Amino acid sequence: MKIQLDDYYVFCQVAKYGSMKQASEKTRLSLSTVSRRIVSLEESLGIQLFIRNKNKLSLSNEGVKYYQKLSTIVEQLANTIDELNDNSGLLSGHIVISTTKLFYTQFIHHAILNLLKDNPKLSIELKHSVNSTTLTDDVDIAVVTGELPESNLIARKLIELELAFVAHEDFALQHKDEIANGEFNTLPYVSTLSHPSLPITKKSTDEVIKIQPSQKFSVIDAQMLISAVNDGLGYAIVPLYAMEPNNEQFKLVQIFKDYRLAPVPFSLLYRSRNLQSAAQRAVVDAIISAFK
Repeated sequence: MKIQLDDYYVFCQVAKYGSMKQASEKTRLSLSTVSRRIVSLEESLGIQLFIRNKNKLSLSNEGVKYYQKLSTIVEQLANTIDELNDNSGLLSGHIVISTTKLFYTQFIHHAILNLLKDNPKLSIELKHSVNSTTLTDDVDIAVVTGELPESNLIARKLIELELAFVAHEDFALQHKDEIANGEFNTLPYVSTLSHPSLPITKKSTDEVIKIQPSQKFSVIDAQMLISAVNDGLGYAIVPLYAMEPNNEQFKLVQIFKDYRLAPVPFSLLYRSRNLQSAAQRAVVDAIISAFK
């Protein structure tokens, strides 16, 4: 049987992303080429690798077996070939980073900008972070928050950021009694989709309090959170750095000042360096260097 390494690489990309269209975009091959190579591989092996439904593509049992055995090996081989073929000393490839818009703009934009300017063959795609503690298959590097689940991924702590309770000044005045009495659960609360569970400590007694606020509105990111709070929809927990560019534009004040929030850690999550291309390693190093 003739071994077509390119076909196995394309198969692994389709399996990784669960979509021929996404695999086409990542490999920069036409959709028809990706489809043709998958069909060719299935015919040469004499098995069905994918189950094709109208709106869904999933691995067959045989496909799962092949992907589990091949994915790491094929990825390492592709990275090694890329490095050997790149005689210019410049980085090349397409890297996907998951982060929030505000965190990216505040902390890592300049590091990524310089890397892209210095490496014309390198491309980077930013994806909005939806889950705050995981690295999905379609992402190479993720900025994550809070405590991390145990896994075989690599996590590097970047920074700890202070948090505060905030509200519009009119909201704070209207609900001054509830705020003074620490009535967290009676006031409308605005949160992000990835809002972490945070310990709250009463400063006077060091008592740790668990709250279950009345969630009024759940939004996508910190900028939408600040806008909603400024519109008077409720109070929120906000990173202090997110407040700085908006002090003049918005009329927000800190509330519940008798209570202390633990700072939230931000970390960089990525796969073992043995599974990374030179470009992925360079992006990781550039982001980490931005916090030194």
